[in-house]
Amino acid sequence: MIDKSLFRFAGIRRIMGLLATLSLVQGLSVVGQAYGLTLALVQIWHLHGLHTLVRPVLIFFTAFAIRQLCDVAKQRVATDYADYVVGELRPQIQRKVFRLGPAALAQRGTGSAVTMLIDGLDEVRTYVFTVLPKMMDMVFIPLMILVVVWIQDTVSGIVLLLMLPLLFFFMAILGMAARDRSNKQYAQFRKLNTRFMDTVLGLPTLKMLGISEEYEDEIYSVSDRFRKRTMSVIRVAMTSTFALDFFATLAIAIMAVFLGNNLIDGTVALFPALLALILAPEYFMPIRQFGDDYHATLNGKNALNDIVTMLDTPEPDHLDDLDWQGWDSDSHLTVEGMDFAYPGPKPEEGQASGGSQMDAIAKSSGKKKRKGRKKSAIDATPVPAPGRDLDSTRTCGDGAEEGARQPDALHHVSFSLSGLTKVAVVGRSGAGKSTLMNLLAGFNIPQAGRIDLDGRLLEHFNARAWQGHISYIPQNPYIFSGTVADNIRFYDPDADQAAVARAADQAGLTDWVETLAEGLETRIGEGNRGISGGQAQRIALARVLLDRTREILLFDEPTAHLDIETEYELKKTLLPIMEGHLVIFATHRLHWLADVDQVIMLDGGRVVAQGRPEELMGEGGPLDALIEEMGGNQIADYQQD
Repeated sequence: MIDKSLFRFAGIRRIMGLLATLSLVQGLSVVGQAYGLTLALVQIWHLHGLHTLVRPVLIFFTAFAIRQLCDVAKQRVATDYADYVVGELRPQIQRKVFRLGPAALAQRGTGSAVTMLIDGLDEVRTYVFTVLPKMMDMVFIPLMILVVVWIQDTVSGIVLLLMLPLLFFFMAILGMAARDRSNKQYAQFRKLNTRFMDTVLGLPTLKMLGISEEYEDEIYSVSDRFRKRTMSVIRVAMTSTFALDFFATLAIAIMAVFLGNNLIDGTVALFPALLALILAPEYFMPIRQFGDDYHATLNGKNALNDIVTMLDTPEPDHLDDLDWQGWDSDSHLTVEGMDFAYPGPKPEEGQASGGSQMDAIAKSSGKKKRKGRKKSAIDATPVPAPGRDLDSTRTCGDGAEEGARQPDALHHVSFSLSGLTKVAVVGRSGAGKSTLMNLLAGFNIPQAGRIDLDGRLLEHFNARAWQGHISYIPQNPYIFSGTVADNIRFYDPDADQAAVARAADQAGLTDWVETLAEGLETRIGEGNRGISGGQAQRIALARVLLDRTREILLFDEPTAHLDIETEYELKKTLLPIMEGHLVIFATHRLHWLADVDQVIMLDGGRVVAQGRPEELMGEGGPLDALIEEMGGNQIADYQQD
């Protein structure tokens, strides 16, 4: 009945005890209300004077008021506790998202993660404040009414008692059917959210490639399947409701027949017969309400299981014993022979990222046109999860053993960095840029390799001493539920309002903030809800500007999803920030090469070129091939011989 995951929250037993007490009091008030009504009707039947109705009417209205007050109190207690549960879950999810990093969350998909963080928490809240009081009502109120009816009329009590297992049987059978269908529907909902979000994020690219209509057909197909699954769940829920109503009505009708015959025969008095008949609908009401609400809150139960599963996901090991004071002009970093492969089988098709899906569509669209048949590009081409590289999706089949891993996304990667320098990591889509950035941020753990940080040998970069000195801006910055100012304080929660305002102004947010009714105190939500991609990137930049103590800046294609005008404005903001830092900038926009000191080029998960841009360009090497392929006119003063 109640998901066992709820017992992980503090105070659940106290709340259940309080709700049980209120249900007991409400049960007594239901009996009192029926007693007062029955007594009044009997007095009227016997043609007694109006003064005899004063006492039963007072009993009725007193019991009615207590019943309503108990109902309001239960809803208040359950709602407050539901808010508490969501309030506990939200920061736990946010911390878990940050600790797991993009590599682990890639398994879920962008839309799925947003579903959990936004809609999932709302559904959990609905589940908690609905199910808890209704379950307490179902446990205590029918039991109290059964005892009273049995005392008043044994036959009626037997009818109610015999009908109860039948109701529970059909509620369980149909409930399990609805649960199974709801589980499938919730999984389909996650896929739909992933497809829709990735499509929205990638609309400019889809239009540029001329294939937006294909994604329109795909979204229609997925949403239509979701609609059919939803209707299937509703049909089962309506069948369950009909079964509960039918058997409840049948039991009341059987009681009425027995009571009517007994009244005619004179074997039962009017008062107990009428009291039993009035209480019969109240006996079935909590069971019927719980059955209805059970179907209505299945999504909340699924969302809670999804959240708990994510919270229980093991986190990567941390290096807590690293004694390192930070990066300066004399610091150096050497990485030798680093290998990394994603664990397990490749992610489900529906969890692929928009960017990867676009690459797949671009490669397959020509073939599809030649074949002249209409088929979704997503169905035609396997695609990787967000943050993964195309090469990393070549995996074993669905029957992969636990612990198996995919072929190397990075293989024997070696490079050296020193001092306050700007480094561009370039390569074709799927070359391993995002994977390398996640390794440097400590989100991915390499399977092999040697890391030398200022003479200290590390197994990986998931070390608090290292991460305390980096600011990481991914393609899609993490925007959590809170004010704009709260989001800017991400690295420095204690920063005052003046410092936040200065950082926002330096990041180019002032014009936008001035349009907001509450300025920096305007609330925004998870998944960049309520703001554009460019505004999210500028909030991420403001975080960097607010905390000047971090000497290492990691940028994973922060302008990948922006239009050229927004990117140009953002670049003017970025370049001054980069001065006096070690900057590692993964990008496929080659105009950045004119502004960096060093280039690391990846191809197929390997480093194929490294050095100063002027040393690598114009030599006919792999960087020139990439420049020619992607357009050398992006780079200032670039001319190939």
